[in-house]
Amino acid sequence: MKSTARRKAEPALPAIAPPREEIHDLHGNSGARIALHTGTRGSFVRKTAGSPAANARLLAQAAKQNELGRSGVVLPRVLISGYGEDRLAFFDMEYVAGRTVADAVVHDAPFDRNALGAALQRLLWLLASCRGEELPEAQFHGKIDDIARKAAQHEHCAPLMPQILTCTKRLNGCDWSGIPQSPCHGDLTLENIMLASQRGIVFIDCDDAWVSSFWLDVGKLFQDIAGHWCIRGLYEADAPAIRRAGAVQKLERMGADFRALAAAADPVLPVRLPQLAALGLFRALPYARTSSVAGFVCARIGAVLDGRP
Repeated sequence: MKSTARRKAEPALPAIAPPREEIHDLHGNSGARIALHTGTRGSFVRKTAGSPAANARLLAQAAKQNELGRSGVVLPRVLISGYGEDRLAFFDMEYVAGRTVADAVVHDAPFDRNALGAALQRLLWLLASCRGEELPEAQFHGKIDDIARKAAQHEHCAPLMPQILTCTKRLNGCDWSGIPQSPCHGDLTLENIMLASQRGIVFIDCDDAWVSSFWLDVGKLFQDIAGHWCIRGLYEADAPAIRRAGAVQKLERMGADFRALAAAADPVLPVRLPQLAALGLFRALPYARTSSVAGFVCARIGAVLDGRP
């Protein structure tokens, strides 16, 4: 006999929202989009090519990051790489909490110089131990001329072309012989060295360089140390002069440490640092977004090559 009792209705379950993910755009100078993805399933950083033409370069950066990581360099681990629905290449990497060395210099924050020196010493030793044949001088002259041509195409560089051409002539007059080929980071600025809260010193944002040499990595460091690229914002008219003076002093103290590291990696390298730093600055010209930044670059190139502070 069937029961005629009415079945008690089950209480409605509350709706469960899907895991929420937030995306925060991060600053970058290369034209690629860099975004921090945060959510209940963890955090990661996604780097996406700025155009299809940049796909190959971006994927080469991911491959280099993995390769250097396997060699013992502390870098964010690449999690996945591929193409999005827009056919732009991307790769995801682990998120590293902390601040950059450049940010610490600009804001006069303390950090462990010994730990930074030890991490750089290990990196340069690994790179220098794989040195190969000398790079052709023509590659450097060709790059210098190409940068000048690209700068001439930017409206904000037009008023500065006399200064840019002077920089071009001076750089072409430098000795570009004897520079060894080797693996490299590709963009070893102080903006790409993290003071990580959990992992100590972490190198970020490898690049697929136009030529590969640890000499150019050291030159990138001195693009900041002598060329002041990482503190360019402190040269703006509204920046307090005392903050810039403090940052310059901090860079000078680091410079003494870094010159010793350069000499240990290659005894003939320190004397060539001014031209390598100036070349690093010159390469920033096509990415300068204003005439004031382009003017700063030209002025600092002259100061570096002349040995002025």
